[in-house]
Amino acid sequence: MKIIIVGVGKLGEYVAHELVNENHEVTLIDLDFKNRNNIINNEDLNYICGNGLDANILIEAGAPDADLIISVMEKDEQNLMCCLLGKKLGTKHSIARIRTPEYASSIDIIKEDLGLSMSINPEKLTANHISGILSIPSALDVKTFFKGRLQMVSLKINGKCNLKGHTINSLSKITENIIVCAIKRGKEIIIPKGSTKIQENDILHITGTPKGIQKILKHAKLLTDKTKKVMIIGGSSTAVYLAEILNEMNIENRIIEIDENRCHELSEELPESLIIHGDATNENVLLEEDIDTMDSFVALNSIDEENIVLSLYAKTQNVPKIITKINHINLSGVIEKSNLDSIITPHKIATNQIVTYVRAMDNSKSSSCESIYRFGTNEFELLEFNVKNDFKALNMKLKDINFKEDIIIVAIWRKRDVTFPGGMDTIQEKDTIIVANKSAQIKDLNDILEDNYEK
Repeated sequence: MKIIIVGVGKLGEYVAHELVNENHEVTLIDLDFKNRNNIINNEDLNYICGNGLDANILIEAGAPDADLIISVMEKDEQNLMCCLLGKKLGTKHSIARIRTPEYASSIDIIKEDLGLSMSINPEKLTANHISGILSIPSALDVKTFFKGRLQMVSLKINGKCNLKGHTINSLSKITENIIVCAIKRGKEIIIPKGSTKIQENDILHITGTPKGIQKILKHAKLLTDKTKKVMIIGGSSTAVYLAEILNEMNIENRIIEIDENRCHELSEELPESLIIHGDATNENVLLEEDIDTMDSFVALNSIDEENIVLSLYAKTQNVPKIITKINHINLSGVIEKSNLDSIITPHKIATNQIVTYVRAMDNSKSSSCESIYRFGTNEFELLEFNVKNDFKALNMKLKDINFKEDIIIVAIWRKRDVTFPGGMDTIQEKDTIIVANKSAQIKDLNDILEDNYEK
């Protein structure tokens, strides 16, 4: 497809690279490409230096014939205007980044009038993601599918964990309602077989029903007390969204913010939260606010290095759950060596949403991908598909289907029932399925089959 991206910040650059990897024709528009060597030197990307609100620039970029325009400029008003202009020029679909909470709550009312296909709010998506992790504090990461009927959790196997030494097959004796869909061992991702043995320091990606997940956590001695007290560092929009969610969950939360004026704003926005004016990089401030009594610590400052250092300090204070926001992917190696818990990258979360939408557009008449969840540096992903009658292996037993290597059918949702399939199960029309994928490029459900597939 022909796609135009207006605005080349972290999100614009990351989305561009992901869409190029999906073999789309991508044109970037920005007023300044200085310090953007990754883009300028990428022969697969087109770029135009200019104002994305100038109709002539959009026409030069091919807006009249484009399938999609994605506007991720600094201001919400610019993004709305750009998408409206693109639609008027003939672009078929449009996505705007909308960050302002007041706009985000009202955008659905005027979306159709603006010709807006989708709005994306990275800060709100990030807050939702964090709240999901806080719901299972022992997990490094949490994702839900099938309207909450299926969960994915990432667990690190430490010395005290009872899962160490188990084979994948033996876990089924603990509970039938889970599947280990991948194991990260060092830098390697393993799609496990029944005989695969779990080792110390493995990170297990497990899908299961909520009850199945709770049972495996209990057996592993990883079932911890519910989160009751959360310390949030930085008074950003993400912090506001997160505090609102925590207040709805009756979880005590406090935000430490260095800017006094911002503290006054936060106090008005969040009357149920405790707002602290102070410098979180000052150890005394954290101690005065009882960091050692917190169940969770969430570092949301704008500077990655500060978040890393603060999270490491929280670890020395034995805070059970630590969540660290980073914006620069190239710091992920440092984070991994630091042995921190849960790492959140907002533009990766937002990009997953955008790529999901683009895939659905590309496969609107086929068994299209409904959602994507990627791990680490995209070495592994879970894909959700609605099955239509174009799937070549409909109604065949899974044991008889010739799947590509490193593909697992994780779960099937049929008429509100979740099945963790075995070899005798089938994939039927109107099913929704979750596919674990390590290395194949999967856009359409038929892509999980070998290229020379025959029934």
